[in-house]
Amino acid sequence: MIEPRRALRDVYRYPVPQAGRYGKLRLDKNESPVGFPANVIQEMLEGVTPELLAAYPEPYTLYRKIAKWNGVDVENVLLASGSELAIRYLFEAFLEPGDQLLILNPSFAMFEVYGKICGARVVTQDYDRRFRISIPALLDKIGNRTKIVAIANPNNPTGTVIGQPDLLRIARKAAACGALALVDEAYFHFYDETMLPHCRELDNLVVTRTFSKACGLAGLRLGYAIASPPIIKEMMKLQPIDHANCFALKVAEWVVDHEEVIRAHVKEVAAGKAFLVSELRRLGMKVVEGAANFVLFDAGTRKDEIVDRLQQQDILVPAHLRLPAHPRYIRAAVGSLPQMSRFVEVLSGTLQAGRARRVH
Repeated sequence: MIEPRRALRDVYRYPVPQAGRYGKLRLDKNESPVGFPANVIQEMLEGVTPELLAAYPEPYTLYRKIAKWNGVDVENVLLASGSELAIRYLFEAFLEPGDQLLILNPSFAMFEVYGKICGARVVTQDYDRRFRISIPALLDKIGNRTKIVAIANPNNPTGTVIGQPDLLRIARKAAACGALALVDEAYFHFYDETMLPHCRELDNLVVTRTFSKACGLAGLRLGYAIASPPIIKEMMKLQPIDHANCFALKVAEWVVDHEEVIRAHVKEVAAGKAFLVSELRRLGMKVVEGAANFVLFDAGTRKDEIVDRLQQQDILVPAHLRLPAHPRYIRAAVGSLPQMSRFVEVLSGTLQAGRARRVH
């Protein structure tokens, strides 16, 4: 067998189901389980013409819209097929073999994967058992060998956040050590606090966002990074010539022009989340509410039974999470009130059936 690059030998990718999810209540990947109505999708695609399909895509219109949307210049923006690819471009542009990549543990899985692909030494700051991060300990780990500090805020899978004052301390310490600070804001719209305004004062700060969560467009695979022009220039060297397809561009342009659909979805998720958290606590579950579009809760010793029962009812939640200290926890994305009512109904029925078996 021909051996792969040495950096790939220790990279493990969890198998991800790529079929059989359509038509089910998808609470497993933090995407929107609601989706857009058919008439809205039709409106999104009205600009799709024969020429649009025949010609190579022209992304500059979306670049301009994203720049204006975020109050930056076009030179501060990089589009990619999902924010995770923008993160990969950043790592490949700036990480040398042996450089230190500092991340939280657990956090977005691709941080570690991309770091190892680049041959970096991945250093972690672990959450404690109460899902807290020691900021002093994290700051102490930023040194002259650090090249990138990567933080998802809100974090996945914990849903927890680091406040802006602490993020600024981290970014400034990274700058003093000649390192980049990446803040992945995939769940920004549900949290509504951002580091983006600080990109002008901190030329080492990179913010990434996605159209997959609050925008409800996970199937399009589109995201972007915002940073100082010199950083964006280096990242763009890694892009294919045609890096976004015409459908993704056209639909994303529509969503940026109709921000009210994002606000409506965020409001719907807030209502579903309040209901779900209340019901979980009523059922005696310990809940980590978090600031994203999902809820983390302790299912106790019956976790596997609950996951299996949900799947039997076409309700998908992750069977496994990157939470070694909390193996009994389940993460469920939040949808509409009717969807959350259905989830709670199946969960409650599973718990009652278990209690009845114990009585007999």
